[in-house]
Amino acid sequence: TVTTHLNTTLKIALKIIGLIILLIVLYFVESFIFLLIFGTGAQAGNTMNNGLTKLIMYILPLIIVGGIAFKMFKKEY
Repeated sequence: TVTTHLNTTLKIALKIIGLIILLIVLYFVESFIFLLIFGTGAQAGNTMNNGLTKLIMYILPLIIVGGIAFKMFKKEY
């Protein structure tokens, strides 16, 4: 009862922490790949000003992690 509730809460907290870590790792890997492709010069700056690049760099990892979170928490309840 209390232990079961605590155990369930701990599992949910660990899943949320895991999703946050996954989001940070995705941002890091995406930034590293971008750096490998474009470097740090003016071409990289011009590419980052592109709206599609911003969408891919910032929104795509959120969509991926959001989809994983939806599947994880949908199965439980």
